[in-house]
Amino acid sequence: MELKFDPENPIYVHVTTESQYNEALEDLEKQKVVGVDIEGTSLDPYSSILLTVQIGTSEKSYIFDARALKLAEMPRIKSFLEDPKIIKILHNGKFDYKHIKQNLHISMCNIFDTMLTETILNAGLSSSYYSLKDLAVKYTGVTLQKSVRESFEYMTASTKLNESQLKYGAVDTLILFPIFEEQIKKLKKEQLVDIAKLEYATTRVVGDMELKGVHIDVKRWRQLINDLAKKRDELAKLFQQDIRPLFKSNTVDLFGNIGDSININSQVQLMDLFNNKMHLNLPSTGDGILELCDNSTVKILREYRGYEKLVSAFGENLLSKINPITKRIHPDFNQLGAATGRFSCNNPNFQQIPRQSENAPFRSCFNPEPGYKLVTTDYSTFEMRIMAELSGDANLVDAFKRGVDVHSHTAALMFGLEMTDDFAKKYPNERFAAKSINFGLMYGRGPTSLAKQLGISPERGREYLDKYFKSYPGVQKYLDRVSKEAVKKGWSTTPAGRKRWYAQPDPTDPDYTRKISHIQRQAKNHPIQGTNADAIKYALVFLTEKIKEKNIDASIVLTVHDEVVCEVREDQAEEWSVIQSNEMMRAGQLFIKKVPVESKPFVSDVWEH
Repeated sequence: MELKFDPENPIYVHVTTESQYNEALEDLEKQKVVGVDIEGTSLDPYSSILLTVQIGTSEKSYIFDARALKLAEMPRIKSFLEDPKIIKILHNGKFDYKHIKQNLHISMCNIFDTMLTETILNAGLSSSYYSLKDLAVKYTGVTLQKSVRESFEYMTASTKLNESQLKYGAVDTLILFPIFEEQIKKLKKEQLVDIAKLEYATTRVVGDMELKGVHIDVKRWRQLINDLAKKRDELAKLFQQDIRPLFKSNTVDLFGNIGDSININSQVQLMDLFNNKMHLNLPSTGDGILELCDNSTVKILREYRGYEKLVSAFGENLLSKINPITKRIHPDFNQLGAATGRFSCNNPNFQQIPRQSENAPFRSCFNPEPGYKLVTTDYSTFEMRIMAELSGDANLVDAFKRGVDVHSHTAALMFGLEMTDDFAKKYPNERFAAKSINFGLMYGRGPTSLAKQLGISPERGREYLDKYFKSYPGVQKYLDRVSKEAVKKGWSTTPAGRKRWYAQPDPTDPDYTRKISHIQRQAKNHPIQGTNADAIKYALVFLTEKIKEKNIDASIVLTVHDEVVCEVREDQAEEWSVIQSNEMMRAGQLFIKKVPVESKPFVSDVWEH
């Protein structure tokens, strides 16, 4: 590809005066497409000193010196970056959006993100993260020199920018244009333009969500962790007491206390205990193995591990993520964290925080600022409704139309039982089996996996699946079709057009059958989970628009799977809860039309419902 700039000697203007500022914007305002990048001293938008905002054409980059110009006080650049008619090309646009929003109070719009685009174009085939350096090599053959980046971290409010830093900043905007041109062609060819637009719009929402962050009751959190740690330690003592008779001698300390017989966290010592002393003949101490073992000592160990996992996974580690400036936690949301298009979350991972339970009510520790409420809304059995929509199965569609409990309805069909109001109480085992299949099928679960979960033989698992498909023949037909099409085409898609590709194995590969089965499982899941992701992202965009339209004092603070949490001024919370529910249903109804979409809001002082 022929470049319009010289990577070694790019044309740039270091904008430090008001006259240069106006001249630069005079040129930029004529453009339909510009490249945008920033440089700062830190990854944290709250503590970072914003050094530069680079805005480039395909041939020239204007490097606005944020310190020399006091950009936050200059409205023209705000009007420019907020102009919806001008496309702004960025790489990892959420990062730049957050820093510009926090430091300059500018909500950049009409974003084209080259990193997100590459992920969309390669969903299922490769990594979910692509560096600008990767894309530069791929599309232009240019190797970017990224070592200069570290030099920005050591700058202060008065440090001067040198030539190598200015060239670095210029190239980072100029290189965006050839990447953009090639990616546009690919998006059009694969009919992924609409999905890309959805992701770009979502970027702004996620940026705002991360900037807002989540408030936590530190005192309550520490008390909860301490309580869990006490229960964990009590179970550890109980475990040692239980196994002590199996050991001939035990160590005693100076105070007469009997020491532990084994290290409860040692795989080697546990295997020796279970197999050589207790003769349980276990292949490992993994939970999948232990849950099948009907032994009181094993049950104590499993319970201990449950508490240990909660303490170690959350504990003080989560509190260390509280930003010292905002006093809130600002998790990172990867909007393309899975090949299906689903979000992932880290630093910390809020998706791992369990729903409310008596033993671990973690969610009750997250609360709004004084004078505000949390409004939580999630979809009811959303993925099952998507399955009903995509398969068109008459029995499944009918169940949702009548508003019955779909898992009880499934169990009644499978086992020939009468559907009653108290079905779940009368037939808990049958309902659990039906629920396991309902959810398991959406993840490509087969009879062996099902049998393991239910504690039955593989033959019985196959029998259950046969009964299920006799009850929902449309579901079986749909799953068979999408799995075969994925193998044939090499990709699957959601109704919105989101694609996932599959690496096709060589027929001569000795592992060919297993790899094909893997593709088929993924293909069954992608249209369902991908549609869930599409709906949530439309919901986030709709909610953001409604907040502005209705002038509601509200912020989206979390999205977890098919759930959205907003922090809303107390006197507007009830009004907003209705809007929030309606907008989520509107998003769901873009894709689900055969069955009703349900989304019930909860207004609370904590994140729980």
